[in-house]
Amino acid sequence: MSEPVVERGVVQGRRLVPPRWVWIACTVGVVVGLGGLAVGFVGPSPVDAWLWLVIWFLLFGGFAYGILLWSAAFRVAQVRWTPVVSRLGHAGIAFVPVALLILIVLLAGIRAYVPWTAHTVPEKEAWLNVPFMALRQLVLVGLLSALCYLMVRWSLTADAKTREGGGLAQRDHYRLNAVSVAIVITYAITFSVVAYDFVMSLSPEWFSTMFAPYIWVTNMYAGLAVLILLGAALRGPLAVVKYLEPDQFRDLGNLMLGFSLFSMGLFFAQYLTIWYGNVPEETFFLIERYLKGPWPPLGWTAFVLGYAIPFLLLQSRALKQRPRLLSIVAVLALIGIALERYVLVVPSVKPDDLALSPVSALSGLAFFGAFILSIVVFLMFYQPVSSAQEALREMDSAEEGAI
Repeated sequence: MSEPVVERGVVQGRRLVPPRWVWIACTVGVVVGLGGLAVGFVGPSPVDAWLWLVIWFLLFGGFAYGILLWSAAFRVAQVRWTPVVSRLGHAGIAFVPVALLILIVLLAGIRAYVPWTAHTVPEKEAWLNVPFMALRQLVLVGLLSALCYLMVRWSLTADAKTREGGGLAQRDHYRLNAVSVAIVITYAITFSVVAYDFVMSLSPEWFSTMFAPYIWVTNMYAGLAVLILLGAALRGPLAVVKYLEPDQFRDLGNLMLGFSLFSMGLFFAQYLTIWYGNVPEETFFLIERYLKGPWPPLGWTAFVLGYAIPFLLLQSRALKQRPRLLSIVAVLALIGIALERYVLVVPSVKPDDLALSPVSALSGLAFFGAFILSIVVFLMFYQPVSSAQEALREMDSAEEGAI
């Protein structure tokens, strides 16, 4: 184990030293997953491989940008209790290059799995065309990634200043606040467009003004679940138990409770609006997934696992203060969200096939392994406590002392 990093006489945690089995398991997962994806592309149904790639991009890309967004949101709100939670969110930046690479692959192969490339929709052709889709995706996701990089870099710069014995200037706080505000705004725009292009456009006749907010809000909900799991699993190895006590997990659980309700509210708002309008161009998307045919059992299972059960369980204060129990709820939520992404994507292209190729599904192991490795590598190199967030708490203490 590495020695704790001490700054100004305060233990700031220690960098992560992962056990060997983590490297082996994640590497095996990446290799097996890439092998399964390769077999899927050359197999009898390559479209299955493409759809799995879309699903994993939406899911794990949502995780990475979701936890980064929470770091920015905590900064915007000037939250005082998140110096470790924010740093765990910063670790998502290590997965961003993987997400960008998969985005480029998906854009390069777009004609293999997106229906409107073969059967154009004249009234939407100005939006649904390959060059414009590639341009807006690369610009928006690239911009969001650059802003997230700046946030993480400036936060790590603040750590370096603290290690050298200096304090943080107002300029350090101002630029972190500014880039965090920019991230929050850019995130909403970017994932609205991602939702339009990689989910809604697979059924090009369908439209819903509520769908884009639903996608990026549920990404935020998933991001909270990921942060809870990371905090519960790593607070011991990172020596940050004093920063992640039952009260902090209760606060994370309360946020997750709120976002489970918010997500269900958006789901119902979209359903109610479409039901009330009763326009065929809008209703078929929900009917196919939640009312008729082979998909409703899967659709409602995703809803119950991802949102309803967590909402009920998170009513318990005692549960939210116990990291292990809260982690179980977080896992349930992530399983439900993963299943929901599957239900949102697949019926648009293969409405009669409940199950895609299981060989191509192994690609999920590659994404999971790469995501874990990226988090691990980041926390190996950087301390687990954000000095910039810690400074906010110290400012509060100084103000209280002055009073």
